Amino acid sequence: MRGLGLALIVAALPAMAGAQDYKPVVCKSSVTYAGAPLRAPVTPPLLADTPKAELDPAVVARLDTGFAQARAALKAPAMTAAVLVPGKGAWTRTDSGDQPPLLFWASAGKSLIAIVTLQLVEAGKLKLEDPISKYVAGVPNGDVVTIRDLLAHTGGLFSANEDLKARAARRAFTLDEDVKIIASHGAMVCPGERWRYSNTGYALLGKVIATVDGRSWQDAVDARIIQPLGLKTLRMLQEGDKAEDVAKLVSAKEAPIEPAWAGPAGPAVGSAGDMARVWAALLGGELLKQDTVQAMFGRLYPMFDAGSFYGLGVMAVEVPAPDGSKDLWLGHLGGTPGASAVVAYSVRDGVVVAAALTGDGSAAAVANLLLRQAR
Repeated sequence: MRGLGLALIVAALPAMAGAQDYKPVVCKSSVTYAGAPLRAPVTPPLLADTPKAELDPAVVARLDTGFAQARAALKAPAMTAAVLVPGKGAWTRTDSGDQPPLLFWASAGKSLIAIVTLQLVEAGKLKLEDPISKYVAGVPNGDVVTIRDLLAHTGGLFSANEDLKARAARRAFTLDEDVKIIASHGAMVCPGERWRYSNTGYALLGKVIATVDGRSWQDAVDARIIQPLGLKTLRMLQEGDKAEDVAKLVSAKEAPIEPAWAGPAGPAVGSAGDMARVWAALLGGELLKQDTVQAMFGRLYPMFDAGSFYGLGVMAVEVPAPDGSKDLWLGHLGGTPGASAVVAYSVRDGVVVAAALTGDGSAAAVANLLLRQAR
């Protein structure tokens, strides 16, 4: 419908590339990057305190209208959205119909894993240049693939969820199983040479967090992010979690996964208000030092789509506007059959926006509409 800007929005992560044959490589060191040109670094702003008051009634009315229009247009069975305007106010809405109230954030949850990893770096408990072999055995080129590579998806590792037999099994896989799968495929390129999305890289980071922090990655995220921020709905899915309080993923295109299968690669369920609060806290200096946040956006690799770039567990997305200009979103998108999610800071608007939905619609389109309504 008019206003959603479906043709003008950068959508959630596209369908995963199919597993393909390639010649595995064995590497004694990282190599110089040889992919498409990097984007210039971004210096994120230091946001003011997160507002607790509601936005102006006129803005709230526009956002409520936009929310209802977007949900109807996208035929989303469940949807949650939030807008935070530093120094002014906040708005959040959830409508899950007859489904439970929590929504699945898919890969948008990777930023939580990245934040905790970088907190441990700041605390001196690990180093970005630590090889993954220090924590997990059997990873291809594990002696030269670093924590930094895993955060940025530059380790050259196959993603175990792309293995055709693993996909056909339709179940959760343990980390040991994932490692065996990626070892059977071998490394795709040497670390540093190319950017390629790997969910297994984040599964490995979950193990690193557990090893270094002395507790499960779920408990580490809870203790280091959720509890300090006083978040009421956000939680990390446990292994085998039935997610009975989470709106069911629904797709007319492909059978959805069970959310808990994603593990550290897609760990979060909750409301848009809580996810927006995490990003406001990140950019407000509550979770990491400002220098660390800047480093997350300091080296931005081209992703699948023109205008989308990846840093250390974060994305920078150039969103075209009808007038030909571009807005820059700093955040993370997520998508899987039956669910779509985005949480981002709009540089042009100075606003944090978050949206997640079930069905085959685009959460990015919802976020784009809400930003327009907030103006």
